[in-house]
Amino acid sequence: MTESPDRILTWFDARDAVVSAVLSHGRRGTATVGVDEAVGRTVASPVLSPTDVPHYTSSAMDGYAVRGAGPWRLLAAPVEGPAGRNIHRAGGTLGPGEALPVLTGSLLPDGAEAVVRSEDAEVTCDGRILHAAQPEPGRDIRPAGQERSAGSLLVEPGTRLTARHVAMLCTAGVDTVEVTRGPQVVCAFTGNEVVHSGVPGPGEVRDAFSVSFPALLRSWGSGAVTTESVADDPVAVEYLLRRPSTLDADIVVVTGGSGHSGQDFARRFITRSVRDAGADGQILSTEVRCRPGHPTLLARRGSQLIVGAPGNPFAAHVALHSFVAPAVAAFIAAGTEGFEEGTADGTGTAGAGVPGAGTPEGRDAVTPSTLFAPAALSTGVCAVELPPLNRDRIRLVPARIGADGVCSPVAGAHSHMLTGYATGDVLLVVPASGLAAGAEVQFLRL
Repeated sequence: MTESPDRILTWFDARDAVVSAVLSHGRRGTATVGVDEAVGRTVASPVLSPTDVPHYTSSAMDGYAVRGAGPWRLLAAPVEGPAGRNIHRAGGTLGPGEALPVLTGSLLPDGAEAVVRSEDAEVTCDGRILHAAQPEPGRDIRPAGQERSAGSLLVEPGTRLTARHVAMLCTAGVDTVEVTRGPQVVCAFTGNEVVHSGVPGPGEVRDAFSVSFPALLRSWGSGAVTTESVADDPVAVEYLLRRPSTLDADIVVVTGGSGHSGQDFARRFITRSVRDAGADGQILSTEVRCRPGHPTLLARRGSQLIVGAPGNPFAAHVALHSFVAPAVAAFIAAGTEGFEEGTADGTGTAGAGVPGAGTPEGRDAVTPSTLFAPAALSTGVCAVELPPLNRDRIRLVPARIGADGVCSPVAGAHSHMLTGYATGDVLLVVPASGLAAGAEVQFLRL
């Protein structure tokens, strides 16, 4: 095991360490899924159009396709057809001075030079002659390839697919997409005092994690998320960490038991399991210089990232946003074609392009895509003075952000409280030295 006796990292360095560990050791992979399963997944390789879009030249309006100068001889009556017949495929051929009725989206007959709109047309009583002002060549015609040409790029690697993307892919005839494999996550919530329904009694606390953690992880692009409650019992905690289903996960998050008391079994057995991995194990950080969340333990066991988060609800959610969000982003980025490792300062160290890797000086500015927004740092203005509270630790303060970028801290921000977390939009990253009113401040979006 690679471990210094007391490896306490800054919040920024801990995020870097997580990203570097995932990029260097995490399992990479892709999968091919149907477009009906692709929303929310991340594109692994370029998606190219298999055909021109539109793939045939068509009419942009209901009316008459014409060739040459009018008046024109109508070759057919206005378009009609039995139910179920695709009258848009009628096509045909026009000679000079001839016209054919068309519908919006209809395949144009060969030789068509323009479309006369129905409202601009006058047809003789016998239905044989069309009169209208001479249209400009190409009027109301949709040329094949007007939007996209065959072989052109539809979606680039690293794009998180939305329903809008999928609609575009379908019109181009794309049925399947290669996507990155989201990390498989095991979340274990320790504590004998935890209850899962109803109002907790004295000495009990309500489970605050089993619903919110999976929802957050999936919103960031994770794969399957398994959750369970584990007793504050050394045998139970050790079994959790050593059983095959846990060993097979990409990320393991354990809440509670990350402190240093005799009852903090998670820290003890995470450290032991990493030590037992030998050269394949590494303690990334024994603690993190932040508040809340300083007892967070970060480790690597083979290709797996382990996060021992505090049991207090706000502190645990801060750890998830701070360290697990960039880890998920790194897993996804690593499976994306063309992703290059390196830092924003160009030194070539793993972590570039993954927000969350970076220092207060601004490495996060290299974020390549909004795909990584949950892990990326942004900059705003602090509305009020936030005095220094601790020389060694930054603070993560929930706040609401206005349209002007001004961030106003909200109440209920202690480690055991969730009111501030629920009502805030962002987490301010407040230096140990504090902030003056009107000062620039970095933040994570919630």
